[in-house]
Amino acid sequence: MNHSNIITRDARKSDAPIIARAIAMAIGDEAALRNYCGEEYIDVLTYIARAKETQYSWQNSIIAEHEGRIAGAVVGYDGAQLEALRANTLSIILKRVGRVPHIVDETEAGECYLDSVAVMPEFRGMGVGNALINAFCDRAFADGHERVGLIVDIANPNAEKLYALNGFRCIGERSFFGHSMHHMQRDNDWCINKRVARSTCITEFQRKVYLELLNIPSGMTITYGELARRIGCHSPQAVGQALKRNPFAPDVPCHRVICSDGSLGGYLGQREGERLEQKQALLLHEQNKK
Repeated sequence: MNHSNIITRDARKSDAPIIARAIAMAIGDEAALRNYCGEEYIDVLTYIARAKETQYSWQNSIIAEHEGRIAGAVVGYDGAQLEALRANTLSIILKRVGRVPHIVDETEAGECYLDSVAVMPEFRGMGVGNALINAFCDRAFADGHERVGLIVDIANPNAEKLYALNGFRCIGERSFFGHSMHHMQRDNDWCINKRVARSTCITEFQRKVYLELLNIPSGMTITYGELARRIGCHSPQAVGQALKRNPFAPDVPCHRVICSDGSLGGYLGQREGERLEQKQALLLHEQNKK
């Protein structure tokens, strides 16, 4: 992704020292950093960033570059994974520092959590923060997340303004590291075509099926065989399996696909019962709106 000569890319393991600096800059409070990771907190954070499946792992990070120089980093993860990721993080801290700090939950299931974002001092004012925030949101939305969440110190209105300009809204308050924080979220505002086109949680075959299906207007239907033909596939059964695994229903309208004899077929893996009733109700609703 390119924002006025700013390039964002997935982090590499070798980026761990930069990720550690970014986390320390994002936390900002020296006392909090020492309480969290001990006196040598940069070294400890670097070790955590080099590890897999931690909160600050290079696997969960995106790097910004300007003319080949690293300009900043953003770190984040699925809020539903907080407990497991934090357990691995605290295990490293225990080994390196000899104690485990008490940390309250900063996120939860239902949001992809933007944990830390920081811009190196010499690159501030160049749009690096915007590029990193949007790159993180793009990756989260492509992975199928419905929203991105973060917390920002109430005493840092400039940071809150930056997030607001990038589509985040305040939904509440939390306390973290002894600071009062605003909890902000940004909803997935991608149109369904863009979500399907850029999703990383589906196969290329599923992508072909779903994108073609989006061409079927509301109130109309198509058979499994015809849908298969349109994408150059000889197997209606393969199309049926892709629809069975459709993570975007009903936005990707697999309820509009029926059997060649006019029967409903299945819906989201079921050929009878509640799911099939739901399919019939969706079709009737669309037909009545024509």
